[in-house]
Amino acid sequence: MPIEDGLVALLSADSGVSALVGNRIHPLVLPRKPTYPALVYQRISGERVRSLSGPSGRARPRIQIDAYAQTYAAAKAVAKAVEDALDGYAGPAGTDRIDAASLEGDRDLHEDELRKPIFRVTADYFISYRET
Repeated sequence: MPIEDGLVALLSADSGVSALVGNRIHPLVLPRKPTYPALVYQRISGERVRSLSGPSGRARPRIQIDAYAQTYAAAKAVAKAVEDALDGYAGPAGTDRIDAASLEGDRDLHEDELRKPIFRVTADYFISYRET
Protein backbone atom coordinates (compact mmCIF):
# COMPACT_ATOMS: atom_id res chain seq x y z
CA MET A 1 0.00 0.00 0.00
CA PRO A 2 1.46 3.42 -0.85
CA ILE A 3 2.13 5.77 2.06
CA GLU A 4 -0.43 8.17 0.56
CA ASP A 5 -3.17 5.66 1.47
CA GLY A 6 -1.87 5.62 5.03
CA LEU A 7 -1.91 9.41 5.16
CA VAL A 8 -5.51 9.50 3.95
CA ALA A 9 -6.44 6.97 6.66
CA LEU A 10 -4.61 9.02 9.28
CA LEU A 11 -6.20 12.33 8.25
CA SER A 12 -9.66 10.76 7.92
CA ALA A 13 -9.40 9.37 11.44
CA ASP A 14 -8.28 12.69 12.92
CA SER A 15 -11.26 14.41 14.55
CA GLY A 16 -10.01 17.93 13.77
CA VAL A 17 -9.49 17.22 10.07
CA SER A 18 -12.62 15.11 9.58
CA ALA A 19 -14.80 17.72 11.31
CA LEU A 20 -13.79 20.21 8.60
CA VAL A 21 -13.48 18.12 5.42
CA GLY A 22 -15.26 14.86 6.16
CA ASN A 23 -14.15 12.36 3.52
CA ARG A 24 -13.28 15.05 0.94
CA ILE A 25 -9.59 14.07 0.65
CA HIS A 26 -8.65 13.64 -3.02
CA PRO A 27 -5.54 12.50 -4.91
CA LEU A 28 -3.96 15.03 -7.32
CA VAL A 29 -7.01 17.16 -8.24
CA LEU A 30 -10.38 18.28 -6.94
CA PRO A 31 -13.47 16.70 -8.50
CA ARG A 32 -15.20 18.70 -11.26
CA LYS A 33 -17.84 20.11 -8.92
CA PRO A 34 -16.15 20.04 -5.53
CA THR A 35 -17.71 20.56 -2.15
CA TYR A 36 -15.61 22.80 0.07
CA PRO A 37 -13.63 22.66 2.20
CA ALA A 38 -11.56 19.83 0.79
CA LEU A 39 -8.03 18.46 0.71
CA VAL A 40 -5.91 17.38 -2.26
CA TYR A 41 -2.65 15.46 -1.83
CA GLN A 42 0.18 14.50 -4.16
CA ARG A 43 3.70 13.14 -3.98
CA ILE A 44 6.17 15.84 -5.04
CA SER A 45 9.34 13.78 -4.74
CA GLY A 46 10.21 10.30 -3.57
CA GLU A 47 13.58 10.41 -1.84
CA ARG A 48 14.97 6.98 -0.88
CA VAL A 49 17.52 6.68 1.89
CA ARG A 50 20.62 4.74 0.88
CA SER A 51 23.45 3.26 2.89
CA LEU A 52 26.95 2.37 1.78
CA SER A 53 25.71 -1.14 0.99
CA GLY A 54 22.80 0.09 -1.17
CA PRO A 55 19.09 0.70 -0.66
CA SER A 56 18.05 0.80 3.00
CA GLY A 57 14.32 0.26 2.45
CA ARG A 58 13.64 3.64 4.03
CA ALA A 59 11.89 6.48 2.20
CA ARG A 60 11.34 10.18 2.84
CA PRO A 61 8.94 11.51 0.20
CA ARG A 62 7.74 15.09 0.06
CA ILE A 63 3.93 15.10 0.08
CA GLN A 64 2.03 18.26 -0.81
CA ILE A 65 -1.34 18.73 0.87
CA ASP A 66 -3.60 21.52 -0.40
CA ALA A 67 -6.45 22.85 1.74
CA TYR A 68 -9.22 24.42 -0.39
CA ALA A 69 -12.10 26.51 0.93
CA GLN A 70 -14.43 29.32 -0.06
CA THR A 71 -12.94 31.71 2.51
CA TYR A 72 -9.37 32.45 3.47
CA ALA A 73 -10.13 31.77 7.14
CA ALA A 74 -11.62 28.37 6.34
CA ALA A 75 -8.63 27.37 4.18
CA LYS A 76 -6.28 28.41 7.00
CA ALA A 77 -8.35 26.43 9.54
CA VAL A 78 -8.20 23.27 7.43
CA ALA A 79 -4.45 23.67 6.87
CA LYS A 80 -3.95 24.14 10.62
CA ALA A 81 -5.96 21.00 11.38
CA VAL A 82 -3.75 19.02 8.97
CA GLU A 83 -0.63 20.53 10.55
CA ASP A 84 -1.86 19.59 14.04
CA ALA A 85 -2.47 16.03 12.85
CA LEU A 86 0.78 15.55 10.90
CA ASP A 87 3.62 17.84 12.00
CA GLY A 88 5.72 15.85 14.45
CA TYR A 89 3.60 12.71 14.07
CA ALA A 90 5.11 9.26 14.50
CA GLY A 91 2.92 6.17 14.58
CA PRO A 92 0.56 4.04 12.52
CA ALA A 93 -0.81 5.26 9.20
CA GLY A 94 -3.05 2.65 7.66
CA THR A 95 -0.92 -0.48 7.24
CA ASP A 96 2.31 1.55 7.37
CA ARG A 97 4.13 3.18 10.24
CA ILE A 98 5.40 6.74 9.97
CA ASP A 99 8.69 7.26 11.79
CA ALA A 100 8.55 11.05 11.48
CA ALA A 101 6.39 13.60 9.68
CA SER A 102 7.48 17.21 9.46
CA LEU A 103 6.07 20.33 7.88
CA GLU A 104 8.64 21.72 5.45
CA GLY A 105 6.81 24.90 4.47
CA ASP A 106 3.50 26.37 3.40
CA ARG A 107 2.09 29.15 1.24
CA ASP A 108 -1.21 30.86 0.58
CA LEU A 109 -2.76 30.91 -2.89
CA HIS A 110 -5.93 32.14 -4.53
CA GLU A 111 -7.86 30.85 -7.53
CA ASP A 112 -10.95 32.01 -9.36
CA GLU A 113 -13.66 29.48 -10.10
CA LEU A 114 -16.46 31.02 -12.19
CA ARG A 115 -15.76 34.44 -10.66
CA LYS A 116 -16.00 33.04 -7.15
CA PRO A 117 -12.74 33.15 -5.22
CA ILE A 118 -11.37 29.88 -3.92
CA PHE A 119 -8.63 30.02 -1.33
CA ARG A 120 -5.87 27.44 -1.01
CA VAL A 121 -3.17 26.82 1.53
CA THR A 122 -0.56 24.43 0.20
CA ALA A 123 1.89 22.71 2.55
CA ASP A 124 4.76 20.32 1.98
CA TYR A 125 5.45 17.53 4.45
CA PHE A 126 8.39 15.13 4.62
CA ILE A 127 7.19 11.67 5.63
CA SER A 128 9.87 9.23 6.84
CA TYR A 129 8.91 5.56 6.83
CA ARG A 130 10.08 2.05 5.93
CA GLU A 131 8.79 0.88 2.56
CA THR A 132 7.04 -2.49 2.61
